[in-house]
Amino acid sequence: MTLRQLEFLIGIAELGSISACAEYFGVTQPAVTNQIHQLEDELASPLLVRGPRGATLTDNGQKTVLQAKKVLQEVKRIPVRIQESQQSITGKVILGVSPLTPVSIQHFPKIYRPFHRAFPEIRIEVVEIEALQLAELVRNNRVDLALTPLPLFTTKAQYESLWTEELVIISSPEEPLEDPVSVTSLRDHPFIFMKPGYSLNLTASRILQQAGFEPQIVSEAASIHALLGFVAAGMGIAIVPRDTVTLEAKAGFINVSRLSPRAHRRVAMVFRSREEITPAVDVFMHYIRSYSEEVPHHRSHHRVLTLDGTHKQHSPLQIQPMESH
Repeated sequence: MTLRQLEFLIGIAELGSISACAEYFGVTQPAVTNQIHQLEDELASPLLVRGPRGATLTDNGQKTVLQAKKVLQEVKRIPVRIQESQQSITGKVILGVSPLTPVSIQHFPKIYRPFHRAFPEIRIEVVEIEALQLAELVRNNRVDLALTPLPLFTTKAQYESLWTEELVIISSPEEPLEDPVSVTSLRDHPFIFMKPGYSLNLTASRILQQAGFEPQIVSEAASIHALLGFVAAGMGIAIVPRDTVTLEAKAGFINVSRLSPRAHRRVAMVFRSREEITPAVDVFMHYIRSYSEEVPHHRSHHRVLTLDGTHKQHSPLQIQPMESH
């Protein structure tokens, strides 16, 4: 029994088919099928029922998936537990994030609280900077780490791919869009974008260009609060990460619609070379990785792009390497 076999079984359970699992892990379908057959032979029990619309778990398959998740979680915690034994670690970590991602309000508290309990002598400082600048600030030693959306706009940065963010369209509650809304139907709508410097502008433009049109930009906001105000006033619509506007949507300040086809972007952790990483930064990176693996429906690849443009695997579970951006 191997960790890869357990990963494949969990992948099939979450994604619904062997083909989707193979695509996710970047391997062939026969490779996945062979690993599952080996696991079934070792356990002397069928784990999957294969059908034309995908694969479903047997009762034993469901039990195995529950145990497999616990095993993988324990494996991922090994580096953290080793670091936690070094309670003498002190220092400061400067973390850079983009104001337009939900990192600060949605993710950072869940990373920081357990980290601070384990390492109270390490001080974390968070700075918000436009995403297009974050990778360069890491390279120039202005910040120690950055959590920023992909793609990076530099070829000389090390990063690991983490969780994904769903992108949605927001509109005025007085003129709400349907949910979900076809991207092609947005052709004649005016758009609110952020001022230059935000990677979300490039991502949104690419989504609309793939639908066959250029956005009609009527205003550029300097902050997420201004963007929300412009949209609420009915000046135009905007594409944003769903979790960034959760509170405003619940309050009825804006209307949120899913895009069809669905749109996502992935968040990455950018860092310097191993020789430049302090013990405090290293242990905080472990906590970020551990948290990323537990974000619901947002399995991470832990793929690493190095400074020289080559790729290496960081995860002890040996996930496949990432294509270069």
